[in-house]
Amino acid sequence: MKFLKPAEGRTVDQPDGTPWPPEGMEAPDTLFVRRRIADGDLIEADVPAEEASTPKPKGGK
Repeated sequence: MKFLKPAEGRTVDQPDGTPWPPEGMEAPDTLFVRRRIADGDLIEADVPAEEASTPKPKGGK
């Protein structure tokens, strides 16, 4: 997955119609996402420090 955010001055809808968060989010490598990148609507971004440092649960018990 890539961390993507809308390009400066752009508003991008997700496939379900909700707006893409301006701060960005992780997105799977789908045709929809690849088209938005190719069109310049979405750009790769660094994961925000607070999100990057939060450990993800292992899904144990």
